[in-house]
Amino acid sequence: MEIYKCPVCNNSLHLEGKTYKCGKNHSYDIAKKGYVNLLLANQGNHFLEEGDKKESVESRTRFLNSGAYSFLRDELITIIKNVNPKTFCDLACGEGYYTTGIHKEINAETYGVDISKAAINLASTRKNVETLKNIYFSIGNLDYLPFMDNSFECMLNCFAPINEKEFARIAKKGAVYIRVLPGKNHLFEMKEILYENVRLNEPKEEVLEGFELIEKRTISKKVDLTNQQLRDLFEMTPYAFKTSKESIERLFSYRNILMTTEFDILSYICIMPLCS
Repeated sequence: MEIYKCPVCNNSLHLEGKTYKCGKNHSYDIAKKGYVNLLLANQGNHFLEEGDKKESVESRTRFLNSGAYSFLRDELITIIKNVNPKTFCDLACGEGYYTTGIHKEINAETYGVDISKAAINLASTRKNVETLKNIYFSIGNLDYLPFMDNSFECMLNCFAPINEKEFARIAKKGAVYIRVLPGKNHLFEMKEILYENVRLNEPKEEVLEGFELIEKRTISKKVDLTNQQLRDLFEMTPYAFKTSKESIERLFSYRNILMTTEFDILSYICIMPLCS
C-alpha cells in the first residue's frame, strides 16, 4: 500500500531507489538519515526554521530519555496494543520518543510526521541507532498531511495542535485516534514557583468533527526531578515564552523537586463518511 502523497498534485508516491516519485514525476529524495521532506514552501509558516528549534528539541530529548514520562509511553503502548493496528501514525511526532517506543511493541507499519526538521532529524537518528524496520519519518504540516486518504488504523497526537478534517481524511473506517493533553494538575509545583496566582489547566473541547469519543482516562504520577530535568522540562512548556527572568531564575535555583505530572488520554473512533 502506498501511503505517502505528493504535496504538489496529491497523487500517491512510490519509492524508486532513494527517491519518492508520483505519476507526474514530482520527486522527493530521502535524506541521509532516512527521512523525506514533504513540506512545500507555501505550506509552512514562512519562518527560516519551521517548528521546534534544535535547542528545544534537544531539551525535550534529554528529558524524555531520562524516563520521567515513561509511564505515559507505557500507557499508550497498552492502549494501542489493544487496537492492534496494521498501520499507525504519530501526528506531530517530535523527536520520536513515543513513536519508536510504541513501534517496538506493536506489529504495524509506523509513520511519524512533524514540521520541525530538527525534530525529524533526531527521530531518524533514534530509528537508525535502534535499527528499527518498517518505521518512516517525514517533514510535513498537520494542515497538509502528506498521506493518502484512508491510510491509518490508529493515530496518536501528543500535546500538539489538531486538524480534525485532515486527521479524519487519513483515517481508515473505524480507525482509533488517541489524543494526549495535560491534566488539570499537570506541573502544578512548577507553576507555584513561577507565578503568584496558580491556575489549573482548563480542559480542552472534547467534541471533534468526524470523531466520536469512546474513552477518557487520566493518569498521574509524582516524579522526582533533578535540576537538569527541571530545566529541560521548562523548555518544553509554553511557560518558557511568557515567564519573567526573575521567575525563571527562581525555578532553576531548585536542586530537585517532586513534580506532579498528569495526562488526559482521549480515545476517539473515526465516524466521518470519508473514512468509509
